[in-house]
Amino acid sequence: MELLIPLWLPILLSAAAVWVISLIVWMALPHHKQDFIGLPDEDGFMDYIRRSGIKPGNYVFPDFRGREAMKSEKTQKALEEGPVGHLSLWQTPLTMGGKMVATFIVHLLVSTLIAYLTRVALPGPAEFAKVFQVAATAGILAYSFSFIPNALWFGAYKRTIIASFFDGIVFGLITGAIFAWRWPH
Repeated sequence: MELLIPLWLPILLSAAAVWVISLIVWMALPHHKQDFIGLPDEDGFMDYIRRSGIKPGNYVFPDFRGREAMKSEKTQKALEEGPVGHLSLWQTPLTMGGKMVATFIVHLLVSTLIAYLTRVALPGPAEFAKVFQVAATAGILAYSFSFIPNALWFGAYKRTIIASFFDGIVFGLITGAIFAWRWPH
């Protein structure tokens, strides 16, 4: 803990900066506007979900979660013929406050781990460029690569993966710059 106490300010500033920039990226910039598309019969689909009583959760179809289900003829046929996918239903009414707080906490944890790694790599005073190199690299690793396995498994569009990857580079560079700027001397 003593390792991180002098780094409380860059931890907090970098988490806040990445949080604000990520809000701007998602709300104001155009490169994530096509990450999701609408359904052909949205009203009919939504009526079906309501009538079916499907509760908020994460669903997969066909249901092939277990070894036995995966071996079944019904599942094999469904996997071949399709459709195959997943469905996430959110709790209503949709509120952003809790999601925004949770996202900030994640950025705070990432910044704390970056502070730890950077402090271990550079235990004393260091030049701006060296601190930037270590902290930005850790930030890019955290923000650019952590989501890719899930994106690949759950069918994100290639352009979504690429856009998110570049967002992560920006977030990592911002993190590195803040740590280098506020590194204890």
